[in-house]
Amino acid sequence: MVHVASDRDVIHLYLRYGVYDSLIPASFLRSAPSIMAHTGPPTPPFSPRTNCTYRQEGCLTIVLKSEIGRGATGVVHRGTLEPLIFDGAMPLDVVVKLAFDAEQRDALRSEYEVYRHFRSRGVRQGIATTLGLFDDSEGAACALVMLYAGVSLCTESQGSFDG
Repeated sequence: MVHVASDRDVIHLYLRYGVYDSLIPASFLRSAPSIMAHTGPPTPPFSPRTNCTYRQEGCLTIVLKSEIGRGATGVVHRGTLEPLIFDGAMPLDVVVKLAFDAEQRDALRSEYEVYRHFRSRGVRQGIATTLGLFDDSEGAACALVMLYAGVSLCTESQGSFDG
């Protein structure tokens, strides 16, 4: 399912935690080439394809279930990547970093480029699998989607000193 997810150009994000229960998803379009599909030298980033239409089976559905952090690149959410009904796969745990202002979006794009660089150099261990970088259809936010890789080292370190 990871390779299928990394080839999809549209994600639909639903918020379903706390007071949030969105009935209509926010739509995001892939704004940079997939890291997973690319094995050679890095290719230049590209802009979202705004003039295309997408069928439901060509989209990914992600349900954001909790906010797990905030940082320089925006708000980090944990969620599930829901498989297509006919896919038969189990949902995947994902992390979605959402950036809203220009500075955060630039930082998130830079972070994505670092992951692309590592992948192009053959580095795969110790780095969460990155499914893609996406921009919302209005251009006001961007999202970095990665497989959930567990609790961050910073969180682990803070927990060990608390007692």
